[in-house]
Amino acid sequence: MPVSIGESARNRLKGSSYSALRDIGCVFQNGVLTLRGRLPTYYLKQMAQTMVVYVEGVASVVNQIEVMTPAHCATVGREE
Repeated sequence: MPVSIGESARNRLKGSSYSALRDIGCVFQNGVLTLRGRLPTYYLKQMAQTMVVYVEGVASVVNQIEVMTPAHCATVGREE
């Protein structure tokens, strides 16, 4: 059975040497691949996009990954 475009993109991220990219979600619809999740740096956000932009069938990438630095994650949900 052929691998779907979304699955192909997920496989690229899961096979990355950057372990943080392995939990990024991919949704493919009508040529658009949407990336979702959280990462600790803007560099990793860009790396995720770069890794999937050339997957066959992807016309464009919408990068909705949030960058959550460790300091920011520690304060999320705390009342001030």
